[in-house]
Amino acid sequence: MPTSSANRSATCISAPGGPSIFQILLFAGYTFLLGIIKPSHVPAVPKEARTLTGWALWKKCLLGLIPSAVLIFVVLGTMMMGPATPTEAGVVAAGIGTIVAILYSENLVFKIMFAITYLAVIWICLEAVRIPDLRDLIKQGYETIMRITCMVTFILIGSTCFSVVFLGVSGDVWLEHHLTSLLGGVWGFLIFINLFIFFLAFFLAFFLDFFEIAFIILPMIAPVAQKILAPVVGPDAALIWFGVMLCVNMQTSFLHPPFGFARFYLRGVAPKEVKSSDIY
Repeated sequence: MPTSSANRSATCISAPGGPSIFQILLFAGYTFLLGIIKPSHVPAVPKEARTLTGWALWKKCLLGLIPSAVLIFVVLGTMMMGPATPTEAGVVAAGIGTIVAILYSENLVFKIMFAITYLAVIWICLEAVRIPDLRDLIKQGYETIMRITCMVTFILIGSTCFSVVFLGVSGDVWLEHHLTSLLGGVWGFLIFINLFIFFLAFFLAFFLDFFEIAFIILPMIAPVAQKILAPVVGPDAALIWFGVMLCVNMQTSFLHPPFGFARFYLRGVAPKEVKSSDIY
């Protein structure tokens, strides 16, 4: 692919909303052409089934579109504009989605279950004011979350210090020289890096898990990946595709003990007859 066309394609794909808009246009164009070429594949609603007209039809369509559009904006819009992280956007969207579903859903059981859940949360908060043991339990939960968050933060601080020292002694130049001289060019670089990350994530999972690899190793190889992959997929998309590829690779760190979180997830849902050794 010529560099100019690759750059244009990468710019379109990596732009905010680019993939979504492009996919929507592809789907809409495909449906339109299919309706012209093979109308039987996308049949229209029979006339006898069209019971609504005018404002009643518009109202039903808007009630189906507006809640979905609001959810899409709350999740993707807030992340693209910057005020919310993916976690915060997901929490807000879950709350709004639940409220909308309770108000507009026709499933009575769904409404009752979510109403009970919200009332239970409110009741626990009120009871925590009265019961010291419950307050201590909630406090313990918050402290545990805080310790985990601080651990990850200090890993990030330590990895940043390591990266600064590594760059200060021209380690990036040495690393770039070796990685760019690998046999096979771009493909050789991708194969070597993925095998290296797989080795760290799986065979060295006793010492390094997803966070350490992401914070320590990736900052060192990201500039090299940007330089090697930019002529192929464009400067804007190079690190996006490279990052996604490595994230999929690093999921292997969730499989290996003792940091194999996937093992604990399976242990939580597996019957008692299934031993932990069987899961390993």
